[in-house]
Amino acid sequence: MNKIMNGSHLIPVGKVVRTHGIRGALKVYPYGESLAAQKAGEKLFLRSAPDGEPAAFTIASLRPQGKFLLMELRELADMDAALKLAGWEILLTEDRLPPTSEGEYYHYQLIGLGVETRDGKKVGTLRGIIEAGANDVYVVEGEDGKEILIPAVEEIVREIDLDRRLMVVDPPEGLIE
Repeated sequence: MNKIMNGSHLIPVGKVVRTHGIRGALKVYPYGESLAAQKAGEKLFLRSAPDGEPAAFTIASLRPQGKFLLMELRELADMDAALKLAGWEILLTEDRLPPTSEGEYYHYQLIGLGVETRDGKKVGTLRGIIEAGANDVYVVEGEDGKEILIPAVEEIVREIDLDRRLMVVDPPEGLIE
């Protein structure tokens, strides 16, 4: 995660897919609901690469279009300016994300957690999350480097402790071996 001057973390919330129309609007793929909750006049950041320097922009308008959002930014004068942003990632400061309900987490909070069984056996590190319909699937890099897929269901994921950076699982026989 990047930090900006006030120490806030920047969290990826979407990606610019392409331009839309001739006035410089952007077609955006949101990574959840956080971006859609933003309003005209609010600031956000865009960057061209994960290690790129974020640039600040102001939302002029934001509206849904199917599974995408159409976004206009005050700083974009025309389609030529918007074309340069295709493929860029959209970020918000962490304090601008809507609060989660109890037992719900943002993906960025979970990536990197250590994973172990209820009896303390180390399983690995959570490296990715697959959104798979009824429930997510956690992609864990095992201690031996192998990939382990763990369904994100209460019967298996028993505890998530963000302070300790730990997820405790109770896998059925054969899931981890």
